[in-house]
Amino acid sequence: MAVSVPDLVAQPALRLTALTSHCADPERRIRWVSTTELPDPLPFLRGGELVMTTGLLERDEEEWIGLLGRLAELPVAALCVGTGLVHEAVPEVVVETAERAGLALVRSPVEVPFAQISHWVAEQTFAEQYDAVRAAAAVQDELMRELLSGHGLRGLLRRLYRQLGAGPVAVVEPDGSVLARHPASAAWPGEGPGTAVPIEVDGVPVALLCTRRATPRSDVLSFATSILGLEVARHQAVLTGRRELLGQLLEDVLHRTIPDADARRRLAAHHLAVDGPHAVVVARVDGDPARLRSLPWTLGPLLEREGDRLPTALIDDTVTVVVPDGADAEAAARTVAGHLILLDPKVRVGVGEPRRGVSGLRLGYFEARQAAGTGPGVHRAAPLSLAGLLLGNLDLPLRELGTGVLAPLLRHDEAQHADLLTTLRTYLAHDCASAATAAALTLHRNSLRYRLQLIEQLTGRDLDRLTDRLELWLALTALDADPAAD
Repeated sequence: MAVSVPDLVAQPALRLTALTSHCADPERRIRWVSTTELPDPLPFLRGGELVMTTGLLERDEEEWIGLLGRLAELPVAALCVGTGLVHEAVPEVVVETAERAGLALVRSPVEVPFAQISHWVAEQTFAEQYDAVRAAAAVQDELMRELLSGHGLRGLLRRLYRQLGAGPVAVVEPDGSVLARHPASAAWPGEGPGTAVPIEVDGVPVALLCTRRATPRSDVLSFATSILGLEVARHQAVLTGRRELLGQLLEDVLHRTIPDADARRRLAAHHLAVDGPHAVVVARVDGDPARLRSLPWTLGPLLEREGDRLPTALIDDTVTVVVPDGADAEAAARTVAGHLILLDPKVRVGVGEPRRGVSGLRLGYFEARQAAGTGPGVHRAAPLSLAGLLLGNLDLPLRELGTGVLAPLLRHDEAQHADLLTTLRTYLAHDCASAATAAALTLHRNSLRYRLQLIEQLTGRDLDRLTDRLELWLALTALDADPAAD
């Protein structure tokens, strides 16, 4: 908002006289005041000013017409000509030209100094700004109290609906699903150019705060998204703390660092009764594991201040969910995948078989973890292999040992552009049968024999010994299970 030209003219103390009909337009608003006696003040104006002059510099009709035309084109808010010093009255050519050009023209008597006019405009402008700041602070206080009063998100949307006057308001997730709206009966989305402002957590947009119609109250919307983002981050931190506590307990169970009796008692404190059947769901995401902790997987429960519906734990880069008897483990896995897909489009989820007891929890975890390694999507666990159990053991550095065993082959293949690793993998996959391996690789038997001898020489293993074959096979399996090692 700013002072309008009609407001200025109507101020009795200033004794201003409107000389053109354009002075009655309430949309002509004064951003600031500029006093000038320059031949060409245009380079120093930005538009919206009340330009004041005594006309000290003499101008002929053509010069007045040119100046007034350019002032109207900029446009300035109004031109005020002071009389009584240079001109006893405003020149007729100025009045006529201003009327034709669409310029608001006012006359100021010599008894009212320009400084008095400038002071009045400044006072009004600052008063309006102060009122706007005070009103914005009051609105912000109302929104904050509404959010923290227990009414939550719906209370905040109800307050925004009243304050903005921009039709229905809603919080919408990135996939387009509406988390909450007010009025609750409003159809969404509607027609018309609305407004959408992102709600961010750690600089990442997690939802949109939308209005049905465009609103000039961008300050209110921005504040609302800020406090919503802070509220989401606060509840996310609480939820992450609970998940990490359960994750630490599950790690103790998996490592067998606590007796089963203690494990059963401590799990019960997390509402996990493992004596009954339960299935384990393990989800893995690529990228920075910190995102699992800082970013919300879904906003609904957070904004409603709810916790996880099923016991959920964070272990390294995995999300582990324990599904009790009576709940659908595969449905839970699909829900987890749908939530985490926003963090990693190739999220991998494994579902273990229902089992009883603490030992069943351990076995179910390794089953689900092995199934999650199958690839993107949701996968039901196959019977757990010995290699999968060994590779899933959090205490054994099998991946590091496997990479160490195969490092000479990896270096040779990279330096010579050779295929010793592929040759070894194919040879073991064909039960160490030379003829079948040579056919699969389209190699002459002598070439295969040379490669196998080179593999033995580089690794220091004997391919005729069962224990060496097993070690090389486990090393390959570990390498395949950890793509970053390739």
